[in-house]
Amino acid sequence: MAVPDKYKELRHFYKYYTEEKVAPLLTIVIGGNHEASNYMWELYHGGWLAPNIYFLGHAGCVQVNGIRIAGASGIYKLHDFHTGNHEHIPYDSGAIRSIYHIREYCVRKLSLLSSARIFLSHDWPQSIVHHGDVDGLLRRKRFFGPDISSGRLGSPPLMGY
Repeated sequence: MAVPDKYKELRHFYKYYTEEKVAPLLTIVIGGNHEASNYMWELYHGGWLAPNIYFLGHAGCVQVNGIRIAGASGIYKLHDFHTGNHEHIPYDSGAIRSIYHIREYCVRKLSLLSSARIFLSHDWPQSIVHHGDVDGLLRRKRFFGPDISSGRLGSPPLMGY
């Protein structure tokens, strides 16, 4: 994982994976930049991470009790967006980061779906911040200021969802 060393500590998820614990409710997840990308890659199209915990894959959709839930894993980086996935194990220092970048293929695949009632993403859709309490957000996350002002906060391809 491409994270600071302080986050490379095994925490709680392994208890669900080994079935020592079971999620009390169906839990639907997407991946970001702090997950075990090698494991998520094995479930590229989605699948069960553990009992009652379902990963939507890099771009996926499920229907639960009549509600369509779609999601996109990863974060947006323009330099990888138009490329296919080229990473292979063992990941080098570049691939350990690029493996969790969202790709155009995933966004196009999602665009073929009829609209979902719920959409999950790790990155915020670009400019979504203007549909909420910007001042409140900036009080809590001042470092977002320059990116909000320049329009760079969020993922440009996700704004259509």
